[in-house]
Amino acid sequence: MAGSMPELSHIRAAAARIASHGGITTPILSSQLINQRAQMNVALKCEHLQATGSFKFRGATNAVWSLDKEDAGRGVVAHSSGNHGAALAAAAQARGVPCTVVVPDNTPSSKVDNMRSYGAEVVLCPPTQEARAAVSEREANRMGGATMVHPYNDPAVIAGQGTIAVELLQQLPELDAILVPTSGGGMLGGIAIAAKALNPAVKVLACEPAGKRLQDSLAAGVRVVDPDTANLPIDTIADAIRTQPLGERGWQIAQAHVEQTVVAVDDAQIREAMWLLAQEFKQVVEPAGGVALAAVLSPEFKQYKEQVLSEQGIALDNVAVVVCGGNVDLQTFAQLISQ
Repeated sequence: MAGSMPELSHIRAAAARIASHGGITTPILSSQLINQRAQMNVALKCEHLQATGSFKFRGATNAVWSLDKEDAGRGVVAHSSGNHGAALAAAAQARGVPCTVVVPDNTPSSKVDNMRSYGAEVVLCPPTQEARAAVSEREANRMGGATMVHPYNDPAVIAGQGTIAVELLQQLPELDAILVPTSGGGMLGGIAIAAKALNPAVKVLACEPAGKRLQDSLAAGVRVVDPDTANLPIDTIADAIRTQPLGERGWQIAQAHVEQTVVAVDDAQIREAMWLLAQEFKQVVEPAGGVALAAVLSPEFKQYKEQVLSEQGIALDNVAVVVCGGNVDLQTFAQLISQ
């Protein structure tokens, strides 16, 4: 699959590989309170309960265990704001191969510590996509030709993230839509490929922190709206999903399989979603983990739902939101939800 676009067969193979190496089928949570507020049935896909505390375990595990013995022996390298790095380190540790993670120097210390706890060598860099890519390449060369496992553009990573949709449609065959928190688009792309292959009627929507401008990209038909700022992280409390443009593969998939409506949420909405998850479900999640719930409760999604009913005659009664990660230290969590 190297260099190609993943298909459903690759995603099914990834599901078997992930299940064999520590992955779990994450549970679904729901509540009457949330359903009443959203005026639909809302299912929370609890990826924050996946191994290493996020959905990233899926893609990283699939990528590491897809390598042949010779390539694996040279080790793996990635750049990450935390969750992909921890997942890759855990997968590499399980396979017994070296792992280096290049991390922006503004990454929360709890996420850096998490990566190191799985045996990763952590190298800090400036918080730009350009710096992350350059330092990662340097580290791969230093390790003697280690494999670069890109956090969202690697086909094996995309296939691994697509296993979320396979599980969702097994758990909830009646699903009408899936809301996916989006940064570089690896999870969005994998879920879209799997969901549309299994049930073409399911709508897949991206949701994101305000400022990412994916809506503008889709409307203009260009992956990068503003090249002058595309390399910079957006200003959001959702530190795990600060990347502006989608990756090249994620962009291609989004154009083909993802709804053109993007739901953007601000920090206040994210904080409220985090509070709801703690209050209603007793679940502690990081800010990115609250983005999809914030989106489904937003006026923008309500408007989209009404538009789909009016123009297509389709009622979106059963919607899943992906709670993507839970790697946040408790002090930060308490500060965020108290604001």
